[in-house]
Amino acid sequence: MYRIVFFLFLTGFLTTARAVTMGELLQGEASAAVSYGTNDSAKQIIVPFLPKGLRQGERRPALVLIHGGGWTGGDPSVFYPAARYYALRGLPSFSIGYRLVGPGTNDPSVVDCLADCRSAMRYLRSHAGEYGIDPDRIAVLGDSAGGHLAACLGTIPDSSDAALGSSMANLMIPCNPIVDMGPGKGNSNPWFRLIQRGDAMARQPNPATIVPTSDQVTLAKSLSPLDFVSRSSASALLMHGLDDTVVTPDQSQKFAAALKDAGVSSELILIPGARHAFILPRYTATEQQVIDAMIAIDRFLAGRGYLAGEPTLVPSPLPAWTPKPRPPKALPTTTPR
Repeated sequence: MYRIVFFLFLTGFLTTARAVTMGELLQGEASAAVSYGTNDSAKQIIVPFLPKGLRQGERRPALVLIHGGGWTGGDPSVFYPAARYYALRGLPSFSIGYRLVGPGTNDPSVVDCLADCRSAMRYLRSHAGEYGIDPDRIAVLGDSAGGHLAACLGTIPDSSDAALGSSMANLMIPCNPIVDMGPGKGNSNPWFRLIQRGDAMARQPNPATIVPTSDQVTLAKSLSPLDFVSRSSASALLMHGLDDTVVTPDQSQKFAAALKDAGVSSELILIPGARHAFILPRYTATEQQVIDAMIAIDRFLAGRGYLAGEPTLVPSPLPAWTPKPRPPKALPTTTPR
């Protein structure tokens, strides 16, 4: 069963010696990026945020954060504030980048996006001692297209050589994710066009260019977490805004129902008034909405032994940003963030 959460807890009262404001999390420099791939060193990067006091030989759970951007844009910096927060809470956190999709046949594809995320997971596991992380307790958090990739890592089996190591997530936290990449009724699924690429990725494509082929449908299914849910899928926290017009909440609802039917421990939080990418600062959500979402994730991780103690995130004395205006109610023709 899913629940609609109104976030009635008063985050402003979580005043401890280690309290941190969202405004503080927006400041500060990131650690030097580490390249994990050989195809595009500028995109295939991991930016680590490590807790202070991490002792040599420790093996703590870890969190990997995957940005959105419709698979065609975005970068790891959007998750720096969240990574800083969870590192302050004692959880080694890593914001990762990946190659971005282009329209040409020789450009990276969604397949490459997922392959890069798998490579990043393997890199972290092979360097677990260096980062002080437990390779068997890695949670993955993603937003939108990043939520899709996080859900893939929690459901779609890794077909690579076992000698390379596992790329699967031990916990998954997809936020407003795309879990069904198929063409949709009347070829209406805008992200299916990234499977087709070429002229199908135009803002207003010719209808003839988006008629799916059987090979495209097969490829889309191979990248649809909804089609791979099984008893071995990772436990999940799914979060979706009820006012999301970019990726509609039924994506998360169907995914949660499939996980429940498979006997996988999962929780779905549907957030009234929240729009797309509610987890990101300086975007569609208010500061309080972002704080509430991050605290919900904090409590989920604590409930599974990845964190200890109470959340420490509190509002800034003055709002740290003004949300972007609400978009039109109609679904856009462009790919989602």
